[in-house]
Amino acid sequence: MAFPVEKRKSEPTVKRRKNLFESKVADIPYADLFNLYVQECKLKNLADVTIKGYEFAHAKFMAWAGEGLRCSDVTQDLINEYVLYLKDQVKPETVNSYQFKVSPVVKYGIKRGYIKENILFVHLVEQEHIKDIYTQEELETLLRRPEGNSFAEYRSWVIVHVLIATGIRAQELRSLLIQDVDMKNGIIHLRHTKNRKPRIIPIPTSLKIILFEYLQFRNGAPQEPLFCNIYGEPLPRTTLQISITKFCKRRGLEKHSLHLFRHTFITLSVRNGMSPLLLQRITGHASMRMLNQYYHFNPADLVEVVDQYNPLEQFSAKRKVF
Repeated sequence: MAFPVEKRKSEPTVKRRKNLFESKVADIPYADLFNLYVQECKLKNLADVTIKGYEFAHAKFMAWAGEGLRCSDVTQDLINEYVLYLKDQVKPETVNSYQFKVSPVVKYGIKRGYIKENILFVHLVEQEHIKDIYTQEELETLLRRPEGNSFAEYRSWVIVHVLIATGIRAQELRSLLIQDVDMKNGIIHLRHTKNRKPRIIPIPTSLKIILFEYLQFRNGAPQEPLFCNIYGEPLPRTTLQISITKFCKRRGLEKHSLHLFRHTFITLSVRNGMSPLLLQRITGHASMRMLNQYYHFNPADLVEVVDQYNPLEQFSAKRKVF
């Protein structure tokens, strides 16, 4: 009795083409793959600061793996070894940060056929901890009007007000022009942002008063930088950081990070009841997940609002108290 011979099913045409493509892809150095990825990032108009973050993580990865690393060497075992190495060196959140910057390059290599193995990146569980922001007392100290006639001190005082009132990034502040401050409509136009998407920032009344005075003192042309040095040039980042550091230290504060003002703005805005969607618009975060990373959780926040939002409390007034 003859049994029918089952013919081998041929691979779909698309899959055969894909396999043929992958077999012809050369095994290039990982450094070359990274350069290809950076070129694509630039074509997509990614922010320079984002690309620099990739470059920093790439340099650290290559320093560990060796300069002779090739795409064929990039496997799941290699990535796992690197993560274990990082765990012994830095905190879980830092490990995740490095992974977040390495994974797009690896995924790009997989998509292009340079890396043959499908690689997974495991997000490490981060220990929740209370991060630091400027306290009420520290803010009062920072916002106290300076004495004397120092232009640098006065400029730093105004800058601190802008950072606290708007939560904008240092780079965004440095790129502001005088014409970007629309006093009539009460908004600041941010034209050069991290994600390259312009946005507007509302100016609170207290900041309007300070900016109105500063603009009269500044007395510059609309196209000139809002904050400048004595020569009228835009403030370099290092000059801005040094100025704020000295300003804080002269007032007895050890905290002087520029980005700490952004964290403080977001945290206090949440505590004061600002809508998360409105806050997301103001800060320019692409997602609520990113915004949540800036919120500095404090257990006291829960205690203070539990009676206000807990559903059981809606019925407390109706209950008879014995």
